[in-house]
Amino acid sequence: MFFTSFIRGLVRKNPQLKLKLKKAGSRQTAFQYVYQTVSMTILSVIAIFIIVFLVTQRDPINLLIGTLGTLFFIPILYKFWFSYVEVQITKAGRELDWDLLFVSEYFLVSLESGLPLGNAIQNLSKLQRPGGRFFKKVYTEFNTGKDLEQALDESSNFCPSETMKILLKRLKDSLNIGVDLKSVLENFVNDASEKKILDIRAFSKKLNPTIMMYLLLGIVLPSLGVTFFILAAAILEMTPELLKIILIFIFLLMFGFQYISYTIFKFSKSTL
Repeated sequence: MFFTSFIRGLVRKNPQLKLKLKKAGSRQTAFQYVYQTVSMTILSVIAIFIIVFLVTQRDPINLLIGTLGTLFFIPILYKFWFSYVEVQITKAGRELDWDLLFVSEYFLVSLESGLPLGNAIQNLSKLQRPGGRFFKKVYTEFNTGKDLEQALDESSNFCPSETMKILLKRLKDSLNIGVDLKSVLENFVNDASEKKILDIRAFSKKLNPTIMMYLLLGIVLPSLGVTFFILAAAILEMTPELLKIILIFIFLLMFGFQYISYTIFKFSKSTL
């Protein structure tokens, strides 16, 4: 009972979580997501404590310091697991950005063939690709009895891609004002194509420096550092327990750096 009340209190402190989950395409409720976050935090703390206990069980002072350090990581781990929805939103937004040109060109070809926009959205929603899955939600809103303009406007509220929001806004405005949709889509396709070309050029310029930094900090420096550290440990005659703790810390640090580097490479590349 107390745990449930605690979870509900955390949900009330994050009123935007429901919208974020909808943007991420998650089927979880806000309560389920916070419950999962707290559970993962508890499991992570237990795992860290077990590692600390196995390493420092023979030294009560180090065990106490490790336990206090583990408690210090609780809010950090909670924020880490809680921010996973932001990663999902970013991923969903990049997938829609990658599919943006196809979606806009699909609408343009459909309209040029004489198909109404509503039918074009219906046909697009049947495709198993990011744009198709997103416009399936748009068509569902439209199919419930709402106007197409209203469906496009409400769908933009939970759209994770800013460029897709622009397309939705232009489609909605053209329907309200009565502007020719074909010319609107032609201009949008040209603008999107030019933006993708600029993104690719910018990515190519920063790729080589990023690779050089990764090779230096992720491969050369750790290899030389561990080698010199082992030599220094032999000269200073470090105890096996202390040596074990330092090596585990170095391993965790290298693992964190590798993960951060992978994330930077993954999310900095062009979505074309």
